[in-house]
Parts: sequence; C-alpha cells; structure tokens
Amino acid sequence: MGLFGGKSEEGKQSKQDKQIAKFMDKYQLEDLDEKDLAVLSRVANDLAGNGLFKAGMALSFAKAEEQAKVTYLSAIVEQNWMMIRQLSRLNKNIEELKNK
Repeated sequence: MGLFGGKSEEGKQSKQDKQIAKFMDKYQLEDLDEKDLAVLSRVANDLAGNGLFKAGMALSFAKAEEQAKVTYLSAIVEQNWMMIRQLSRLNKNIEELKNK
C-alpha cells in the first residue's frame, strides 16, 4: 500500500509515492496532516504536467513575455508552498497551546 492508501497497480502507486515524497522533500512538507496530503498529491500531479508545459515553451522559442509570465507564476507557486508550510507549523503550535 502506498503513501495515500490506494490499492492500484503496485508499480504505478510506488512511482506516484516516490514523486510525492520527492515533492514533499523539495518543499519541506513532511508535517502536513493526512487531509492535506491528499490535496498535495493532486497539486503535485498538476505541477508535474506544468513542468512539461514549461519545457515545451522553452523548446518552441515562445515569446519572452510568455516565458516571463510562466516564470513569475512559478515563483508564486513556490511562495505558496512556503506559506503553506509556515501555516501548518503555526496550526501545530496553536493546537499544542490549546492542549496545555
């Protein structure tokens, strides 16, 4: 059984689990709870497809403005992951204070 508990083809699930683990490591998202991990899985899959799109744009010699837009949007996504990580930490601290 994989990281997200699905019973699909074992090879496929294992590959997906590795991709998600790599994504979690890249953005330091190890402390997210199970509900957030399910959303993370969908977002990571969407972003993987976006990576292919960005590579295709670079190879097609897209306009500089279009490439700049994609780059800026990618930076915003990176910032969002940082904020998600920080909010998760804050929530954990609040829960600990509440339980004292």
